[in-house]
Amino acid sequence: MSLDQLASTLEGALVLPGSADFDTARLYHGRTGEPAAVVRVAGVTDVVAALAAARAEGLPVAVRGGGHSNWESLPGALVVDLGDLRRVEVDGGPPAADGGRLVHVSGGATWGEVADELGRHGLAVSSGDTRSVGVGGLTLGAGIGWVVRRWGLALDQLTGVQLVTARGEVLEVSVSSHPELFWGVRGGGGNLGVVTRFDFLAHPLAGIVHARLTLDGSDLAALVRAFRDVMRAAPRELNGSLVRTPAMGPDMPGQTTLELAWAGPDEDAARVAFAPLLALPQVQSSEVAAAQYRDLLQEAPVPPPGMVMPTIVDENGWFESLDDDLIDALVAASDAAGAPMFLVRWLGGAFGDVDPVATAIAFRTAEAFVLTAGFLPPGSTDADAAGMKALLAPFAERALGTYGNFTNAVAPGLPGRMYPPATLARLAALKREWDPDNLFSRNHNVLPEGS
Repeated sequence: MSLDQLASTLEGALVLPGSADFDTARLYHGRTGEPAAVVRVAGVTDVVAALAAARAEGLPVAVRGGGHSNWESLPGALVVDLGDLRRVEVDGGPPAADGGRLVHVSGGATWGEVADELGRHGLAVSSGDTRSVGVGGLTLGAGIGWVVRRWGLALDQLTGVQLVTARGEVLEVSVSSHPELFWGVRGGGGNLGVVTRFDFLAHPLAGIVHARLTLDGSDLAALVRAFRDVMRAAPRELNGSLVRTPAMGPDMPGQTTLELAWAGPDEDAARVAFAPLLALPQVQSSEVAAAQYRDLLQEAPVPPPGMVMPTIVDENGWFESLDDDLIDALVAASDAAGAPMFLVRWLGGAFGDVDPVATAIAFRTAEAFVLTAGFLPPGSTDADAAGMKALLAPFAERALGTYGNFTNAVAPGLPGRMYPPATLARLAALKREWDPDNLFSRNHNVLPEGS
């Protein structure tokens, strides 16, 4: 099927260069892409048709799953835009034993839309931290959310997906139907097909208790140690992130903060759990308040179209044990590289309950996820970026592995850091079976076995 033929078969729209809305269609997170065409699909049959046209025309495919991503464009690609598929529906069937409900989420929905709809039913799914993040990209890559210690990753709450394969097959994939493919979907990062519907088990959540602490960050290593000591003994209802952020202009100075979320409405229990952190001598101000889960999701700033963006140099990792020596090494490396962004997200709890071989996210013994990022001004060279990257080597050398959802680069060797060898081999075998020609390559690409 050619692109000309595709236009006549779609319920949605084919947007070509020269079309009145092409400049809008090719925008992605403040950037301007150069695709061969954008297909705004209206349903699964449009996805099947778009993939058929891509195969016939020999075009690479970039999937836009709703929300924002740095991978939504590929020069000369056919962009399959799921952004009009935004349905969020609570299943009318019987509830789970804990009162949870099955929820069907279309592939173009954002986490803000999911949180809003589920909140009306007293439900929640542990998701991303930002309203505008797409359900698809985050879930397929893992999804460390605000309630990760109580319910696990976003992908741990999946019960099934509707998947369009590279050959155009429409499959219902779950533990009972194509179980090996379902294993790979949960963490394989979009390598295996286009997910047009996600089925989650949403959990009852009447409310949360949120705390935000502003801290003296002059001794970041000491703060990380204090945070670690409290979280190691904390109940799994307590979730938190310690983050140092750079200045983002005169109205957004740099600061160090601790964000805490108690997964439940019991404010007294939350305050007991928060107390050791509220008592830290570095606390400069604090706010504690009852809230709803949707209130935790913030809105990330989107750069205006055409803005010249800095080069981001980042490193991250899953860490099994944040001992004192490791904390000192990570903070020192970040500071030496001039990387102002530093984040520690605590794990454990339900995240660690999952068997490491149950999903493609295998590093379940990690107690924390740590990220750092630096920003080089426009005009910086590859050598500048390589020099900063080299200074951040302790993150790569001492981590169990790298988390792909927080890694901007699309690098050939990166999957070898994201997955243990056995996991990567298993994904490569699935890739050979379901996408032998590597149609879905705009991701942290797992090459088909034997290629």
